[in-house]
Amino acid sequence: MTFQFQEHDFERIGRTLGATPVKKDRVVFYEIKNEELGEVVKLEISIDVEFPGDLKDEIPGHIITAETASCQLHLVGCTGLFAEEEFREVIFYARGHNVVNALIVQAKAWCQVYSNYDRRLLDMDYTKMPRQISNSVISFMMAEGILEGFEFDEDEETSITG
Repeated sequence: MTFQFQEHDFERIGRTLGATPVKKDRVVFYEIKNEELGEVVKLEISIDVEFPGDLKDEIPGHIITAETASCQLHLVGCTGLFAEEEFREVIFYARGHNVVNALIVQAKAWCQVYSNYDRRLLDMDYTKMPRQISNSVISFMMAEGILEGFEFDEDEETSITG
């Protein structure tokens, strides 16, 4: 079964990030503001995007976009999410072919992207990793098992919301 966003996912994302979902057609928008720092992240979830040709059967049709004053980040082919209300962050991830990519958005109007992480890195002791990637691996581990028992070549993927 391919991952599909559900209404409760949009509500939980909104609660976690302190933003109201605004829906228009097959796109859900959020505006996350940090008044104290003057920062804003505009989060856009495009669902059921149809890719051309053979790609429509190969790439899940969910695109996550986070836009700030200085950058625009995209996660193409989102296969799931983890919304952690206690930490006030949402981890959107795309996995396949032995790699995982993630876009993390926090309620304090902060976002980060991790790309092309080989599954074996996530099984290693993060204290023995190069400092450049150890923090990102810790972020993946904070997702409390979203990748536990994960098989990258599986056909079935599920939504996991913490």
